[in-house]
Amino acid sequence: MPVPPPMFRRSRTRPGHRLRLAAAAAGTAALAWAPLAAAGPAAATVAQPAPPVTASAFPVEPAGTAPADNDGLIPNPATPTGAAIAPPASCAVTFASPGATSASVNSWIAANENSMAATTVLCLSGTFTSPIQVWGKSSTALLEIAPAPGSTATLSLGTVTAADTSPNQFWADSGGVSIVDSRSVEIYGLTVQNYTWSGTGHSPAGIYVTVRSDTTNTNQNTVPHLSACFLNGGSCGDIYIIGNTVRNITNTGDENYTIRSLCGNGNVDGYGIAVIAAGSAASRPLQHLVIENNTVTGTRTGQSETVTINGDVTDFLAAGNVIHDTDNIGLDTIGWEVGASQASHGLIRGNTIYNVDTWSNAAYGKWSNGACVAQPENAAGIYDDGASYIWIDGNVVWNTDQGINLDVETKGQSTDHLLVSGNTVYADPGTSASDPSAGLNPPGTTGTSAVAGHDPYALYVDAFGRSASISSVYVHDNIFQNQSQYFLTPSAGMPVVDLGGIWSNVQIWHNTILGLGAADRYNPLFEVDKQPSGGTNVVDCNDYGNLSTASNTVNGNFALPATSFLTLPQWQAGNKHGWDADSAVGSFSPNCPAQSVK
Repeated sequence: MPVPPPMFRRSRTRPGHRLRLAAAAAGTAALAWAPLAAAGPAAATVAQPAPPVTASAFPVEPAGTAPADNDGLIPNPATPTGAAIAPPASCAVTFASPGATSASVNSWIAANENSMAATTVLCLSGTFTSPIQVWGKSSTALLEIAPAPGSTATLSLGTVTAADTSPNQFWADSGGVSIVDSRSVEIYGLTVQNYTWSGTGHSPAGIYVTVRSDTTNTNQNTVPHLSACFLNGGSCGDIYIIGNTVRNITNTGDENYTIRSLCGNGNVDGYGIAVIAAGSAASRPLQHLVIENNTVTGTRTGQSETVTINGDVTDFLAAGNVIHDTDNIGLDTIGWEVGASQASHGLIRGNTIYNVDTWSNAAYGKWSNGACVAQPENAAGIYDDGASYIWIDGNVVWNTDQGINLDVETKGQSTDHLLVSGNTVYADPGTSASDPSAGLNPPGTTGTSAVAGHDPYALYVDAFGRSASISSVYVHDNIFQNQSQYFLTPSAGMPVVDLGGIWSNVQIWHNTILGLGAADRYNPLFEVDKQPSGGTNVVDCNDYGNLSTASNTVNGNFALPATSFLTLPQWQAGNKHGWDADSAVGSFSPNCPAQSVK
C-alpha cells in the first residue's frame, strides 16, 4: 500500500500554540448513523479486556456541591459552583452604559476584589467599549460579573491596546474579559465581540484567564511575580466561564495573503476563550475551571486555538459549548508548552463543534513565487496535545478538518490516559475539491456551510513530536464516519480511524466505523501507519459499515504500514495482532458484550 505522506507542522518562534498540518484527503458519502440491530439474543462469548483508563479516573463533584480546594474532583456540569446555572436574581452593584465605562467598572473591581466576604454580583447593562479586568484577586469569595436582571451586557471592543495586557502575564495576550493572577471569578451571560488586531504585535482573546507559578517571587510590585491567588498558601482556581457569547475575535493578519512576513507566521495569534497556567509539575495547579454553555463563533485565531486549556490546569470541565465557523482548532487541551506542566483531569462533554477550517488561514500559508499559498486544511474539532487524563465524552464534531485528534507535539514528551466515549464525528461529503465546498450543518442547525468535505480523519491517535509517545487510550461506543473525497492528494488515503507515532496500550472497542460505500476509493476505515511500540493493544467488537468493494481503492478498507486489506475477513486473518476477531460488518457481533466497560 502507499505509505502515507509525513505530517508537517510549524512551530512558533516563541513558546506557544500549535496546529498539525496533515497530508491526507477529503470527500463524499451518504450518511449512515445507526448500526443495524444484532441478530438474535445470543449471549456474549467475548470478554472485554480491562481498559487502560475508565470513567472512574474522572471523579465529578456531586450535584449541588461547591468545589473545595485540592479535592481532586471535576466540577459538576449542572451545578459547577454548587448552585444550578442561572442568571443572578439581584446585584450588589450595577454599572449601566451610557454613563458607566469599562474604566469605572475596573476601578470598582480593583478597590473591592480582595475585601469581599461573600459572593458579590457585579452587574452590567448596555454596551462597553473597553476590556473588563480582574487582576490580582486573591479573596476566596466569588465575584460574579453578569448582565443586570432584564438587561443585556455587551463588550464591543475594537482594536487591542497595550493597556489591555497585564504586565505579569507569561504570554502577552490581551483579553476582552481578562482574569489575571486571580481566583473565584464567574463570567456569566456576557457578549464579547469585535476585538481585533492584525499581525504579531498583540494577540486578542475574547475571554482570557492566566496565572503563573513559574517564579517564587511574592513581591506583587515587581515583574514577574507569583500570582496573587497563590499567596499565603492559597490556590488559584474556581474560575467559571458560563453562558457567554464570544464572536468575531480576530487577528486579521491570518487573512492577509499579500504580506510575506505574516505568511506562515507562528506569532499571528488570537483566541476565543483561553486559559493558560504557567507553572511546573511541582507547583500547585490552577484548579476547578469551568467553560460551560458558551457560544464561540466567527474567530480568526492564526496559529492559536478557538478554545484552549493550556498548562498547569487540573480538575476542569468544558461542557455544552457550541463552537463553530472558526479558522483553527475548535477545543484544545495542551501540555508541555508552559514549562513542565500538562493540563490534566479534564472532562470534555456534550460540546457541539462544527465548521472548523484553516483553508483561508494565511498563518499556515507558504510563500511561493511572490504570493502566500494556502496549505492543506488541518484543524481538529477536538484536540489533545500532550494533556493527560482527559475524558472526551458525548460530543458532536461535524465538518472539521480533523475530527478528534489525540497527539503530543513536544519532542520527547507524552500524552496518556485519554478516554474517548459516546462521540459522533462526521464530515459532510462536500461539493468540490476546493473551497468553498458546501455541505449540511449538523442536525438541529439549519442551513449549509462552506466548510465541508475536507476532513482527512474522524479519529487520529498519534504522537507527532520527535520521540514523543501516546499511551493508555480507550476509545469506545463512538460513531466515526469520514466522508472526505476532496483533500490534498487522494493517493494518500483518508482513513476514518488512524493510528500513528509511538503508541501503546490502546483499546478501540465497540465503535461504529463507517465508510462511504461500495464505490469509495479513498477512505480506509481503519489504518495503522506505525505498529504499536509495546503494551497491550486491543481492537475488537467494532461494527464496520459502508465498506468499499472497489478493487482499485487506496489502502483498501483496512491497512497496516505495508499491507492493505479489502475485506474484514482478510484483515482479521492478516493483521497478525488478533485485532477485530469479533468485529462484524453491518452490526455488532452477538458474540460481543452489549455493554462496554465504562
